[in-house]
Amino acid sequence: MGPICTKDKTNKIAIRGNAKPVNTPTPNAPLKTTNTHKYVGEEFQQEIEKNDPAYSQKQIKWNRFYQKKYEVINDETYFALLRRSTSIEQLQQQTNEDDQCKEPKLNSNKLFSKKIVMSLVQTLDGPFKLTNQDIMDAYLIKEINNEDFKNILMDGAISKYRWNFWMAQVYRNKDYDPLLYSKLKNQTPSQKVLEDITKDVNRTFPSHDHFKDYNQGQQQLFSILKALSILNEDIGYVQGMNYIVGFSLIVSGGKEEEVFWLIHFINTNPHFLWWEIYRVNFNYTKALCQVFLKNFNEQLPALYQHFQDEGISDQQYIWQWILTQFLYTFPIDSVIFFWDFILATDIFSIIKLSIAFLNEFGHCLYQKDIGQISEFFTGFIKDQLSIDVTSIINNAKSIDVTMTDDQKQFFKNYKPQSST
Repeated sequence: MGPICTKDKTNKIAIRGNAKPVNTPTPNAPLKTTNTHKYVGEEFQQEIEKNDPAYSQKQIKWNRFYQKKYEVINDETYFALLRRSTSIEQLQQQTNEDDQCKEPKLNSNKLFSKKIVMSLVQTLDGPFKLTNQDIMDAYLIKEINNEDFKNILMDGAISKYRWNFWMAQVYRNKDYDPLLYSKLKNQTPSQKVLEDITKDVNRTFPSHDHFKDYNQGQQQLFSILKALSILNEDIGYVQGMNYIVGFSLIVSGGKEEEVFWLIHFINTNPHFLWWEIYRVNFNYTKALCQVFLKNFNEQLPALYQHFQDEGISDQQYIWQWILTQFLYTFPIDSVIFFWDFILATDIFSIIKLSIAFLNEFGHCLYQKDIGQISEFFTGFIKDQLSIDVTSIINNAKSIDVTMTDDQKQFFKNYKPQSST
């Protein structure tokens, strides 16, 4: 194995231009202690927070952000208004009548609430179908402070709010059917799909207590993957889906039905279309890889050329990063922050994070040959590398993904196509 990757003394590690860096010895970085993890939900996230030096500042920021809900709406009836069958027209008329009141209610929380509820109902195209109050709170805050919501989530969530804010970010009211998941659980996909899911359930996060043997975690994973394969019959089941669903179960604390809906919302959200990366012929994934390679060449040309010279295939790294949303290659206590960043924006954030990561460790990757680079990607990142997630995310924020005109047209016009 070549030298272990660390930052240099100047903290300047971006590789620009074609000049080859001086081949000087690189100090060894501290090895990351392998964590087998036995917790799920908030406990799992709190274990990560113990090692997050920015946690206390994040906690203050997130609690302050959440308080905006009470500054904007403290009307006890707003949940009922969001859930009732009142038409948008009726709500509009009711609001107009309040506006025309002879004695205007200045600073009236009730009046302000009604206007916001009307706006939310319009956004949702009807009453809020989901009944989870915590997710409704998060959705309300997102809609009122969308830009602030995006920025605070990009910087990394905290355990108290993360899952509900993930759900709120991707929630699609028109797609939600409270009876759908139970219906799908009672159906049976093809025998091949069942066999493929069964094999991969046993291989998903085997060192995590939640998925050891055929316990509740494995049963939940099996049920969700089966339901998604039936719902997306033209795609079925593909390796990589198991990591995404398994990780979602860990973060949520085993909220089986909510995990199904999180994945389905992401799959149908035009900003993500996650399951399209698995469609037959992998055209969507290939297009993302081509955009990545274009930006890799433009932003890190020396490292890109080194990969070309050494014969490093995109399937050795970026292909897997896309198909598993980093979960196959990276430790899950880093990926959780990558997902915060991705869900705050769109699927192209995978490209930003990938380039930011290569930028972070490019100075030592440039000194490795094909065997050492392959070893770095296949095991070293996950098992031993100490990753500065904050640095990578801050770098990713400054990256603008560029595309050719043809690439822009592909993603602009892309509509999920049947694989049959």
